[in-house]
Amino acid sequence: MKQHIFFTGFMASGKSRTGRALAERLNWPFVDTDSLIVEKAGKTISEIFEQEGEAAFRAKEKEVITEICNNETPHVVSLGGGALTQAENIQAIRKSGTLIRLWAKPEILSERIGRKNTRPLLANLTDEERLAKIKAMLKDRESNYALADFSVESTNDYTEKHVIEKILHMRNFWSHHALDVCPSSGGRYPIFIGRNIIPDAASLLEGLRLAPSNDFLVCTDTTIAKVQSEMLAQLRGQAGRCPVFKFQAGERNKTLHNLNQLFSFLLHRNYTRKSCLLQFSGGVVGDMAGFGAATYQRGISFIQFPTTLLSMVDSSVGGKVAVNHPEGKNMIGAFYQPKAVVCDLAVLATLPENEYLAGLAEIVKYGVIYDEQFFTYMENNIDAIKKHDDQVLKHLIFRSCEIKAEVVGIDEKESGLRAILNYGHTFGHAIEKLTGYNMFSHGIAVSLGMRVAARTAVLLGILPAEAESRQNALLNALGFPKHYNVDTEKAWDAMGVDKKAEKGTRVYILLTEIGKVKKVCNVDKNIIQQAWDAIRAMEN
Repeated sequence: MKQHIFFTGFMASGKSRTGRALAERLNWPFVDTDSLIVEKAGKTISEIFEQEGEAAFRAKEKEVITEICNNETPHVVSLGGGALTQAENIQAIRKSGTLIRLWAKPEILSERIGRKNTRPLLANLTDEERLAKIKAMLKDRESNYALADFSVESTNDYTEKHVIEKILHMRNFWSHHALDVCPSSGGRYPIFIGRNIIPDAASLLEGLRLAPSNDFLVCTDTTIAKVQSEMLAQLRGQAGRCPVFKFQAGERNKTLHNLNQLFSFLLHRNYTRKSCLLQFSGGVVGDMAGFGAATYQRGISFIQFPTTLLSMVDSSVGGKVAVNHPEGKNMIGAFYQPKAVVCDLAVLATLPENEYLAGLAEIVKYGVIYDEQFFTYMENNIDAIKKHDDQVLKHLIFRSCEIKAEVVGIDEKESGLRAILNYGHTFGHAIEKLTGYNMFSHGIAVSLGMRVAARTAVLLGILPAEAESRQNALLNALGFPKHYNVDTEKAWDAMGVDKKAEKGTRVYILLTEIGKVKKVCNVDKNIIQQAWDAIRAMEN
């Protein structure tokens, strides 16, 4: 767990008072950054601003924050109002601690500030003027406060002890915080990885302030509702015993028609733009619920609670949401990021072995396309992977999500680097379409597609045969199927309508060595047809 606890929030939100009480409870030192700056400078903040200017004050503030972040002794820290306006401060704070926002309703803030009426920015105002100015200032500063990991309400209805207990409880959930996804378009959302963390999800929902307690909806499918009934009930309870909407399970039900049933459900129950969908299922429902969230009333919040290994490392991360069309997979969709992803390893206990294998396909893909060291880790831990070893599994999920987060952080909308994630998918999607989405799961189809993609690269002379053999040896050791007797003409036609095809151009992501791929366009049809032999005529 990151060591320091940082508080941000509007004046009179209780940063110093609550911070001191929390520090006493933990037996940690308490630091107010503004007070420390005054102590070091031997001047009041007003004097620093008047004599040296704001730039000098910000430099002193940065120096103080850096010093705290580098201190190995954990501290409780109350930040000044402008601390989060500097990117360097945010980066240092996130690396060394948890950032918590204390908030209160404007009316409560106004009443607290009015008791002494000594705050320079809000002094000598009537009650009405002070409240109006507070509301305007909160609106202006919201982008800074939104940088906090989570928020805790500081209200007159709660005792200080109650607020502190809530902070510690929420921080305990955040101990499972593994990494953040920072899309290239801006923003950030956390990924949590742990065991049995869904039963404490109320801490996450309250801390993210996503919706009123009665405005959540859990989306799942008919299969998950049966096999994960206990965990589903736990999640529903954590969200105020909210309703549950069930899609029919299966890729063939990933359609606009079925999505429209979700819209009708939401509208008939008067869900608003402040609502939040909690997606509790695999990739199919994740895509559908995500697309529903992206389009319902022009966009509402949603959180991914993936229940398969594949969705934990692939579809739940990155913001690609869609439904299928008879002409192709995921042809109708959007880029829309969740507010969080919660990977609870406990839900994998009921996962069939073939679905576990489907998730491993994507994990192997990450090593193949991006990280030779990660690929080697898998080669060295085959038995532990097949036994579902907890620590190995956590690392596989973490590193896979980390790689995808790195790629999405550079290229959110697949205009460049993100295309590398499609390795094996062009061929895999063709297999899925030709088999009516019934013979192979998505992950298994991708594993077959990876074999064909590697053979294509070998035939083009851009990949040594040894690298193809190494990739396939890992797939074989993990138990992936080796064969599917594809009709190459039908496969060629199917790949022509793949959404990854650019106008007039067929795009392939091909391996050049373990850990590196490149984009290749318009490969000769004869080579593609020969490449299919990789899964039609391989030696056992």
